[in-house]
Amino acid sequence: MLTPETVNRNQDGDWTHSELLKFGGDREYIPKREWDDWCRFQGIETANRSMESELDEDHPAFMRHFDDCEPGSVGWEPEPPGPEWHMLSIHDTEDGPVVIWYREATSEVEPGND
Repeated sequence: MLTPETVNRNQDGDWTHSELLKFGGDREYIPKREWDDWCRFQGIETANRSMESELDEDHPAFMRHFDDCEPGSVGWEPEPPGPEWHMLSIHDTEDGPVVIWYREATSEVEPGND
């Protein structure tokens, strides 16, 4: 399983785990099957959240991004779904900022065995 890393967000408020950077490189899109295989290999499950679904429209981070057209997730401090979840990435997309959380997989699938 991935080892949690210290989250040091950049000037845009974005950050990505080093192992995800190695896997995805600078690709904007990873096909679902490839993503699922990588997660299974890592022994993790993920949960995605978007700024748009988590923040009210009058939140400063929401207004900065969507109203002022300043890209990034500055000012958004998303909470993990639970104590066992760790940040995998927080970054901007075509639909606005998203955060990806991960934790050790709870399914019976053996990590790295396909």
